[in-house]
Amino acid sequence: MTIHQARADLLASAGAGLLRELTREWAPARGRRVLVAVSGGGDSVALLHLLSALAPGRGWSLAVATLDHGLRGETGARDRRFVETLASDLGLEVHGETRKVTRAPGLSLEDAARNTRRAFLLEVADACRADTIALGHTVDDQAETILYRLGRGTGLAGLGAMSRYSESLWRPLLRVRRKRLRHVLQTAGLSWCEDETNSSLAPLRNRIRAELMPVLERVLGQRSPEALARAADFAREDEAWLTKMASDCTPPETWNEVEGILEIERAVIVPLPAPLLRRILRGAVERSSGGRIRPSSAHLVAMESLVRAESPGSELHLPEGLTVRRKQ
Repeated sequence: MTIHQARADLLASAGAGLLRELTREWAPARGRRVLVAVSGGGDSVALLHLLSALAPGRGWSLAVATLDHGLRGETGARDRRFVETLASDLGLEVHGETRKVTRAPGLSLEDAARNTRRAFLLEVADACRADTIALGHTVDDQAETILYRLGRGTGLAGLGAMSRYSESLWRPLLRVRRKRLRHVLQTAGLSWCEDETNSSLAPLRNRIRAELMPVLERVLGQRSPEALARAADFAREDEAWLTKMASDCTPPETWNEVEGILEIERAVIVPLPAPLLRRILRGAVERSSGGRIRPSSAHLVAMESLVRAESPGSELHLPEGLTVRRKQ
């Protein structure tokens, strides 16, 4: 079978609805360089095949990035080799690397791996001059993320979960079911790798996927993941509006960051309503940490208590070695 026939079969198997998700208004413009993040799993492999099939007609130039976190031994190395071979077969430039995950105090292994992966992708995108990084997250991933964050007591920011396009990150499959992508691959006779750690019930995310999601679909219906994704869209819009309000009513001298210490000017923000105050605190921490720290609901509650307390001299220690200190 020629590459042209394989692409035609894949596009026919995908169908118009799926292809629309890849070519909506937030898709990269003609002539853009797109870096496709591929782990070897079914979702990202399907994304790579679909973008490779669409690229000639859309004028996209593709490159592939694959990272072995070094956490899965030989199977992780196997998946990396699979992706490198696949990219080569498709005639695409590929950047593969094994990079050790550094876990800072207070940071989960999952969050540390995500930070490592994000840093790797941004470095590769810069090296190969890619405008966009394409990620293979699905509507199932979105629903699982929302449930995970609800269990941690998240606010609107957490409920917003992932967006289809944020800065240079593009998630074209965020309204597509995981099982739909597997069907497309199987119909086209294409293979992928299975991550054996997904079957372990030790990580909370895996328990949500294996135990909670089936109950949710059985009780609320098969389209409950899509309903959660719609709720995330509304939450993200509301959060954006409130965040803008917080920014508009906060002068730049409200905080000062020096050598890992973030000082908050208490008098400026204490009179504000709690929803705005918490957004100001979260934004200050995210900016000070360069986006490495995403404050949890517990962190936000602790920071709010810190700035509202009357007693002087209190401080709070966050992950990544950041200290938040109140100024009277």
